[in-house]
Amino acid sequence: MTTKLNWGTGIALVYTLFAVATTGFVTFAMNRRVDLVSDDYYAQALHLDERMQAERNTQALAPAPHVTRPDPGTIVLSLPRAHAGSASGTITWYRPSDSGADRVETLAVDADGRQQVSLAALARGRWLLQVRWSAEGRASYFEEPVIVQSQRSSPACS
Repeated sequence: MTTKLNWGTGIALVYTLFAVATTGFVTFAMNRRVDLVSDDYYAQALHLDERMQAERNTQALAPAPHVTRPDPGTIVLSLPRAHAGSASGTITWYRPSDSGADRVETLAVDADGRQQVSLAALARGRWLLQVRWSAEGRASYFEEPVIVQSQRSSPACS
């Protein structure tokens, strides 16, 4: 014996399948981890003008701040020598793929304006080095992407 579906049963079946699929997707989406750029995103947006001014201050510096890689496990951050004696600030390691991995260190440059930073505590992958400092009454900001590779591989800074 064959059973024949009428149009009302077909419509009910389509609506039921749609509701089940929607519920399944919502459940899946709610269980996914969401990494924001930062926890205080809106508060940081209020200080965007200050950061842009700090970036302009940094662009006017000679020589410009830069990062070198003497070996795969270390970077050397260099600020202008004129800022060496009075620079105070922070080094932030921002991980775009995992906000929970972000790290903040104190900026402590030597008399030549350099600071050696170990990469040993950082996970392999792409990081954004963000340096904020104040010297001679002016705020400055510098950032550069850094690729952390295994200690055996060749150095890379991009």
